[in-house]
Amino acid sequence: MQSTKKQFFALKASAGSGKTFNLSLRFIYLLFQGANPHQILTLTFTKKASKEMYHRIHDYLKFLYDFTQDKHTKEGMNIYAALIKEGLSDEFLRDKIESIYYEFMQSNPRITTIDAFFHAVLKKFCWYVGISSHFEVGNVSKDEINERFLSTLSLQDVREIVAFCFHHKIKITKFLSMLYDFYMFSNETIQNLSPAPEISLLEVDDIEKLILEKMQIIYQFILTQPQASQRAKNLFNKKDIKSICESPKMLLDWNDHSYLKKIDLSQFDDVREEILKLLHLYFIQREYKIFTWIKRFIYIFKQAKEQEIRAKNLLGFDDVMLKNYELLHQNIERDFFYFRLDEKITHILLDESQDTSLMQYQILKPIIEEIKSGEGRIGDRSVFMVGDEKQSIYMFRGSFAGVFEEAIKDFHQENLDYNFRSSPRVIAFNNDVFQSCFPYYLPQQYPHKPSHIKSNGYVRVLSQCMDNEDLGLHKQICAELEILLQNGANEDDIAILTFKNDDVLSLKEYISMQIPHLNIVTETNSSLFQRKEVKILICALEFILLYSKIQNGEYEADSYKQLLSTKKLYEKKIIKLLGKPYMCSNRLIDEIKTLMLPSDTPPSEAIFLLIEELDIAQAASMKFLELSCDYMRIEEFLDALPQMVCAAPIQNNKGVKIMTIHKSKGLEFEYVILCDKLSGFQQGREVFIYEYEDIQIKQMYYKIAGRESFDKEYQKALQAHKMREKQEEYNMLYVAFTRAKYGLSIVQKYKGSAFEILNLTPCCDEIAYISPKQSVKNISSIHTPQVLMHNMPSFGRQIAFIRQEKDERKGIFDTQQWHNIIFGHALHSVFELYLGYKMTQKDIQSILYNRYGFALSLSSIIQAMQYAINCIQSKKFIEMRKGKHIVCEVSYIAKEHLYRIDTLLYDEKEWIVLDYKSSATNIDMQEEQIREYMRFLFSLNKQEKQQEKNVRGFIVYPLKNVDEQFYEVSL
Repeated sequence: MQSTKKQFFALKASAGSGKTFNLSLRFIYLLFQGANPHQILTLTFTKKASKEMYHRIHDYLKFLYDFTQDKHTKEGMNIYAALIKEGLSDEFLRDKIESIYYEFMQSNPRITTIDAFFHAVLKKFCWYVGISSHFEVGNVSKDEINERFLSTLSLQDVREIVAFCFHHKIKITKFLSMLYDFYMFSNETIQNLSPAPEISLLEVDDIEKLILEKMQIIYQFILTQPQASQRAKNLFNKKDIKSICESPKMLLDWNDHSYLKKIDLSQFDDVREEILKLLHLYFIQREYKIFTWIKRFIYIFKQAKEQEIRAKNLLGFDDVMLKNYELLHQNIERDFFYFRLDEKITHILLDESQDTSLMQYQILKPIIEEIKSGEGRIGDRSVFMVGDEKQSIYMFRGSFAGVFEEAIKDFHQENLDYNFRSSPRVIAFNNDVFQSCFPYYLPQQYPHKPSHIKSNGYVRVLSQCMDNEDLGLHKQICAELEILLQNGANEDDIAILTFKNDDVLSLKEYISMQIPHLNIVTETNSSLFQRKEVKILICALEFILLYSKIQNGEYEADSYKQLLSTKKLYEKKIIKLLGKPYMCSNRLIDEIKTLMLPSDTPPSEAIFLLIEELDIAQAASMKFLELSCDYMRIEEFLDALPQMVCAAPIQNNKGVKIMTIHKSKGLEFEYVILCDKLSGFQQGREVFIYEYEDIQIKQMYYKIAGRESFDKEYQKALQAHKMREKQEEYNMLYVAFTRAKYGLSIVQKYKGSAFEILNLTPCCDEIAYISPKQSVKNISSIHTPQVLMHNMPSFGRQIAFIRQEKDERKGIFDTQQWHNIIFGHALHSVFELYLGYKMTQKDIQSILYNRYGFALSLSSIIQAMQYAINCIQSKKFIEMRKGKHIVCEVSYIAKEHLYRIDTLLYDEKEWIVLDYKSSATNIDMQEEQIREYMRFLFSLNKQEKQQEKNVRGFIVYPLKNVDEQFYEVSL
């Protein structure tokens, strides 16, 4: 690896081209160049990828070590050959591998996700952005944030917001979602977006009124024209702007409009131009008004969300990212940031770079620039980025494919040519399909010689069954699955990919009914509460409450009919979810006895009985049962459900996999069946359109239907947005097609297919019989497990439990008391960090501020340090520790109690116990505590039968005068 050429290196890695191998190779190469493993920051996008990367590097080092010890393996040979190719000599590899392998095993390499890295950074610098160091990652309820925000507003503000939303035909919920969108922007970005319009003091309503008046002038003229058709007359008889936007051609191109060809409107050309200018102004002014209102309330909203975050001590991943951005761009000096990190970052390896969002890149960019601006060879500093714009499919999460190209524009760049994943037939098919979809597509090659190819694989492009329009796709998918199984394919090697989570569950239900014995594993991003069995249980609990109310007469007279109607609704829901005919709802109570339980039954008991009676003991229902155990009443549990965030449990990995394309990214399967969209396409729901300049947001536009016809700047931004969406459609299909190793089956609809943009030609390659040798496992080869009886030896049983030292601290009722306690903790920490860890005062101050900044001011922290340092540097303390070893926070267990000595000084002749106190209250108790420590040391000395040592104990009061700081305790 030419160090000057590849010090800042970008690898464009198409699907299956050995991306992980090259990342691992780069890491190992850096180790051989002298890099410290802990100074190499390796960032991935998933925990699974991070774990795989660590294990790959570990295994490759082990293979290489074995290879140099003449234990030749294929893997060791591959790594060895790759490193030799990069310019390392055989002698150098053999000389260094043992020490490098040992150092890697002893180190804690930073191979982590971007989210985890941001989390770790924020933990170190939390107080600089107003967050407690004990924060957890989770989701704060949007309802609670909205409630806090609205409660901070005055009644007049609320009325004005309602009036504004009503006037602009915006739902309150939509206005709140706009605030959420703006929340993720930095303050300077918000200020730069949508500057004030250059013209017009007119209000939006006045502009609309002017437009409609001028439209009426033209309309009145057309009415006087005998040759005008009724359609021509209706063109200009508009009641609002929306109706004008629905048929804009009458204004934009009226000379060629079919309805207006017989009418001479040339005398109204000036009026038309005025209308077009006013329409443009209308959209600009309306957008400006909306942005002005958002800006008016965004800072109040930010404060409300910050308060909710602090109250719950919870931050979402987006919140953590935003705080990191604030930290690096606003709140902290760059030099101090690098100083406070555990070790300096000298190398960065970034995986899946195409999935990086704009804000993630803005956070990482200063660190990358810091490395690039330094001095030294590749072993001292480097950046390595791997990505593939064709696999950028997370636009909905904020990823921006252009980040990768922007980041690597001055890097050395290379492409990986070979596809090590797929069969020749699949590779050729994908090359043929996608060559026209991507501007710079490089056809992939099969890495082996033709003589080494055992089988070409297969590709099948099929259409849905015609006999049933609703289930045509389901039937064809099921038929294709059966063909694979009949030809010997192992069910563990088959994956069915879909576009949406709902499609996963729909296919699973259908296939389970058609092939009952088949093991099916579903992997979705769906919530636990979207699972059918959980929906049944929720409806049943609601029914139990209603039934009990009706039976016990717990209702107002005028609400009886409403209760009966609601109960009937839940009956129908339960019957539908159970897959039974509607007429069965009349017999529901007779069939499901658990529904007659009293309403005060604990929810866990009710759910357990329902699971047993309905025979729905599946992973999701068991997880739901587990959640209910924290509640005593059904009503309380149901009220808590809307605030809960819980993913559906992951099943075991044995069986046919059904998952979304997004979920399949980064995975590979022997046989892939790709299913078309089962439901229609969803129109874009975004509220704002962004215009970019390179990778910076240049402008933001409020999305209004029809605006593009009258606002060229908006039209340009909208077209660019649609192009990005179109490109992501291609990317999605590329990711789906390239998951297949041996065979790919594509099942498409006749109309409205997601594959229409590819113009696929139907084909139906034969699926050859797959012999048991080719399959990883074969059903016939699985034998009945042998039962082995083994008697476990007795290790005794636990009869006692460890207890902490008694904490006699009473309840804390005032802030001064709380401040004093935290001040005491800070004082203890100074002794521990200075004596035990030999830290500098600058480092100690930084750590104390991170630990106790929530309660202590900087001046209080400095004061605590001064008290402790002065005590340590006193003549008495220096004499006591002269020639002695120092250990801090010494823990031991005696008589089932856990004790902890603040500081222990010792040499061959003496032990000295030090216990730090901020005040002399409860002196008797303090003395007894020291005596406990001293007695333990005496007994320890006797047990070990060593030379008898003298034991002394001191209570240390750092806040007192120098001559009163050390109080000796005698036994």
